[in-house]
Amino acid sequence: MPTPPPPPDEIAGDVQPVLPAPEGRGRLRLTRPAAAALAAAAVGMGAAVLIAATANRGSETDGHIPNPSGSPSEAAPSAADCPVRATNPPWSPPVHEGDSAVFIGDITLPDCTRVGPGQTKTKVWRLKNAGTVPWKGYSLHRLDLPQRPDQCQTISDVPIEDTRPGESVDIRTNVTTPRNPGLCYVRFKLMDGSGRVAFPGGRPLNFQVIVD
Repeated sequence: MPTPPPPPDEIAGDVQPVLPAPEGRGRLRLTRPAAAALAAAAVGMGAAVLIAATANRGSETDGHIPNPSGSPSEAAPSAADCPVRATNPPWSPPVHEGDSAVFIGDITLPDCTRVGPGQTKTKVWRLKNAGTVPWKGYSLHRLDLPQRPDQCQTISDVPIEDTRPGESVDIRTNVTTPRNPGLCYVRFKLMDGSGRVAFPGGRPLNFQVIVD
């Protein structure tokens, strides 16, 4: 079976690639079939099924978000972690063949901007429709739900103006910072007009501001 092509970046340049650990410090990472086979040989088929199910968690090819909250499994990042470097999710094609998005830039509130507590600012991202599919009714859906009082507050679904292939679009939403200092790291996924994740294999768009 041929190896699938590398995952297309939903938002190219949104995050930096994670470099491999120095020799001798990296962790062995088995492919999904190899991990399942090893688990089956060691503890039986029941454990293999569990491992396979865990490996698939968070990425489904039908384009729906399996975990609506999208909460990261690791501890919440702090201001010292800014900018947060995310990794690519498992490879998956776009929901619509030929669809593609490219991150152009943060027009306002670039990563690690410092904002006072209890303030409302406007976040603006610029994306380009780099594919052949018109964006009609597209939106950004916030993954970090429900919103807690110690998080930056936004609307859950940010509308995107209809964008033809080759065009760029500015996407804006108001962000209200919490009263407590820390890092606001909020992630969004691009959704199509029917409410499906447009790029299941793409990295989330995000904003991250330091509240102090």
